[in-house]
Amino acid sequence: MRRVPRALRTYEQWYGNLPRPMRAAVAATVALGLVAALLGAVVAVDRVRHRPCMRSGATTVTHEGANGECVGITDGAYAFDPRMRGVEQRVREENRAVTREHPKDYVSVVLLLPISDHSGSIMSMASIVEQVRGAYTAQYAANRQSVEGVAPYIRLLIGSDGYQANQWKAATETIEHATAQHVAAVTGLGLSLDGTSRAVRELTGRGIPVVGATITADSFSNIRNFVRVAPSNQDNMAAALSYVQARYPRAVLVEDGNAGDSYDATLVSGFRKFAALPHHRIVDVEPFDTTRRDRAVSESDQADAEQEVATRISQMALDICAQQPAVVLFAGRGQDVGVLVHAFATTCLDKRIEIVSGDDVPNLAITPQLRRDLDGHVEVDYAGVAHPDEWASADGPGATRDEQDGARGFHAFDQTFQRLFPGGALTDGNTMTAYDATLTGVSAIRLTEQRQPPAEAVAGELGALQGAHQVLGASGPIRFTANYQTSRTGSDPVGKAGPILRLGPDGSPRVLRVTWPSAAPPVG
Repeated sequence: MRRVPRALRTYEQWYGNLPRPMRAAVAATVALGLVAALLGAVVAVDRVRHRPCMRSGATTVTHEGANGECVGITDGAYAFDPRMRGVEQRVREENRAVTREHPKDYVSVVLLLPISDHSGSIMSMASIVEQVRGAYTAQYAANRQSVEGVAPYIRLLIGSDGYQANQWKAATETIEHATAQHVAAVTGLGLSLDGTSRAVRELTGRGIPVVGATITADSFSNIRNFVRVAPSNQDNMAAALSYVQARYPRAVLVEDGNAGDSYDATLVSGFRKFAALPHHRIVDVEPFDTTRRDRAVSESDQADAEQEVATRISQMALDICAQQPAVVLFAGRGQDVGVLVHAFATTCLDKRIEIVSGDDVPNLAITPQLRRDLDGHVEVDYAGVAHPDEWASADGPGATRDEQDGARGFHAFDQTFQRLFPGGALTDGNTMTAYDATLTGVSAIRLTEQRQPPAEAVAGELGALQGAHQVLGASGPIRFTANYQTSRTGSDPVGKAGPILRLGPDGSPRVLRVTWPSAAPPVG
């Protein structure tokens, strides 16, 4: 028999002896007390989530989401991660000089990235640091030399919208409310995820121009007030298929079913066009799904989801081996390519495996294990966005005007970068594209010819970035029409080149070829 606590028995006897009207009043009082306690707990949790990580001057960073990540913007006073502290300190020093020396003649550019130290984060912390370095290099150069003029001066704010851009709403609200900071443009963003898309549409809908750095998904190709310096996935996949079609009539397609990741979704649709090439066919499709990982709200859920993805991808090696010879078209994130490479470390050793993927491969963590895995029978090639050796042969007598402009743009970038970070490694294009996106924002800002132009005026200049006003980026000449009415690609750079790269045994990429859109016609 269940024993009832003495206090509860006493309460039941007391309550049972009360007149009926008084019982109802007591019950209502108890219920209200419980509701008040519950509401108090909810408010307490909400206060914990929204308590400031730092709020001072241009820095507004608060705890957001179930894990209480620090989200918002900073002028460098707040370090989102210890590994960022060095470059953020340099940004802060530059910002202080700008506001001190040019208090009425500066604007802010926000570099917004999904900064997170969670192991499942698509964008690694190394990539984050590289992009901040690139944006800082553009800021430093623009404040000392002409980029469509010498004013207004540029203050760089670093923003985070958290793990997988899931806290996009809090981040965009912080930017929109920072009226005292004279925000003229937002750059960076980094990931073609649902949260990124919502952030872009929220900001651009408010008239704030946004310049994407490494965003390549086709769903971003025609958003008013938005442009990007990277080629679209459609152009990248056309380049990748142009590269493999002469050597492989057969392909195995490894595809992520995560509909919320527009990068993966557009890679899937692009790689499926392999079957539309004459005498080519996809002989096997191996699916996996990262949806749960991207939506994880706790570290335990995230760890479980990561393990599920890794287990599924590891199971593919034997099936892929059975279909050889066939190129492996990997329509997924860079972090997951490494799982497949490792699965082949003890499988299919008598056959050469070539994996071809998209520009997210640089977010693959280069570990000692990966280096060992790459020093074998598996090759990883990908259609990239930029590489420091991209313009190495552009000084020859047969170089085109665009190639010469590419070499000039990279030289200008490299001079400033090496001055700021002597001996700094440029192992991939992350630093270059962040530089290019920030430089593009600066060019539009200064074309307004206003001391502190409103964001709407800057957005109106995006279509002017062509011809005499093209941007000489580190990744090549950058041009836009920003024609969103009659084009489906108004946000995309016009005629932007992209390199085909291969990961070496040491984990660093090397250029195999540079492909221009005209040399890689669309397929399918």
